[in-house]
Amino acid sequence: MSRWSPVISIDIGNDTLKGIVINYTSDGKEILAYSAVKSKGIELGDIKDVVSLNDSMNILIENLEEQVGKILKGDFLVSSSCGNFELREIREELILSEDENNAVVNEKHLDEIKELLLREVINDNNLVYHLFTKRYILDGKKIVFNPVDMTAKKLEAVYSLIIGDTIHRSIVDYATRDTIGEADYFLSTVSAGEAILTGMEKDSGVMHVDMGYHTTVVTVYLNNAPVMLVRIPVAIRHVILDIARVLRTSIYEAERLLKIHGIAMFENIEPFKIEYKALDGRTSLETERERLARIIHARLREIFMKVRRVYRDAVLNFDEFKDLGIPGGIVLSGGGANIARITDVASDIMRCSVRVGNFIYTEDFIIEENENVLNDPMFASTLGNIVLYEKTEDYYNNPVKSRRSFSEIISNFFKKLF
Repeated sequence: MSRWSPVISIDIGNDTLKGIVINYTSDGKEILAYSAVKSKGIELGDIKDVVSLNDSMNILIENLEEQVGKILKGDFLVSSSCGNFELREIREELILSEDENNAVVNEKHLDEIKELLLREVINDNNLVYHLFTKRYILDGKKIVFNPVDMTAKKLEAVYSLIIGDTIHRSIVDYATRDTIGEADYFLSTVSAGEAILTGMEKDSGVMHVDMGYHTTVVTVYLNNAPVMLVRIPVAIRHVILDIARVLRTSIYEAERLLKIHGIAMFENIEPFKIEYKALDGRTSLETERERLARIIHARLREIFMKVRRVYRDAVLNFDEFKDLGIPGGIVLSGGGANIARITDVASDIMRCSVRVGNFIYTEDFIIEENENVLNDPMFASTLGNIVLYEKTEDYYNNPVKSRRSFSEIISNFFKKLF
């Protein structure tokens, strides 16, 4: 009988809360429960009503507990796409030797240079959510990716940091503390990337497009680190608004039409009448599926035209992409990636390979019913939280490794600060 030590992963989306419960067994990671409920208290990408959000969290937890048959107590992981965040490239240097002799670089030096960086970056307004090491430079000349056991007088590190505001993090903590208590925190778009992008893709170069409800987040990876992060203020909610306006129906009914009958391309669609309710909720109306597809296509085309501009900027700014473009092409995630034939409209505009991201660690997970949840792009962030959590835990569980995890460095940094 496997030990009961669950991990509960939750993604707070602008439209939907998603949750997954896993338990570690000798056969692998068993998915015991999953659920998605409507988000409340979130408007225009920000948390406006903590009480309503907490109500939504309670409903989600109750759904998960009903499936598991137990009160959930374990490690909680939370990701969010709300609030403000940005990508910065920052350099930090550490003098290893003051005299003529070189010093041997060790793991403690790498931790020390990170702590120097955090001391400069973190303040009352900023919080580092994710840190990626891009490269190291020895004595201002030699570029390496792992300087341990090499000799130098000066070590310089180049980092990609995703920084957010502390106010939003505090609101999320306050909104979820009564329901789940303390939790590890991630950004949804980073977690989704961990779930669907392979190491080879992130190393060679790939563009991740998170098709969220409020914003479309575009992240370009190179050498296993994000090098561009752009938030496009046109997203799936605009598709839903267009449907509601053109067909003169409610937002709720427009969202239902998108989920059930939505298709991104209007060519070669068989004639099909779709029934729906007018704004009054009683009057029955009809429209052709082709007309619905044209509404969806127009707004998706606008979104991918903006994504194409980011793609062109990446090709212009990075020598690695100038000859053949971004090698890994475009990978889609988020609830919007579930729209039928969305890859067709994206590839037509982008002129490169486009795929909907599938969870790349499916063989490590066990699920008895509805295996499709592992490949549902809506759950990518929820699954990615678990991947990031395990990468952190490896530092504690593997006694061979002496280097501390980023989260441990952050924790120790604050202990020294306060």
